[in-house]
Amino acid sequence: MESHEVLREIFKKTSAKQIAADLQLSLSLIYKWAEPPSDDSGSGANNPLDRVGQLIKATGDARIAQWVAEQTGGFSSATRPA
Repeated sequence: MESHEVLREIFKKTSAKQIAADLQLSLSLIYKWAEPPSDDSGSGANNPLDRVGQLIKATGDARIAQWVAEQTGGFSSATRPA
C-alpha cells in the first residue's frame, strides 16, 4: 500500500480537519497528503510518511523507525502488520 493510500484510509476514521488543526497546517495540505504524488499525474504533496522513509534511506539508520514506533507505545503483535 502506498503512503497516500494509508493516509486516505486513516482519514476515513479520523477527521482531516482535526488533524489540520492539531498540526497547525492547512486542510488543503492534509488532503494533498492523501493524493498520489505529483510525478504520477496526481497533485499530492510529499507527505510525512514519505519523508520518514526518505530520511531512513538517506541516513541508513533504522533508529528513526524505532523512534516513531516508540511514540505510540512500540510495536506489539496486535499492532504489527501481518
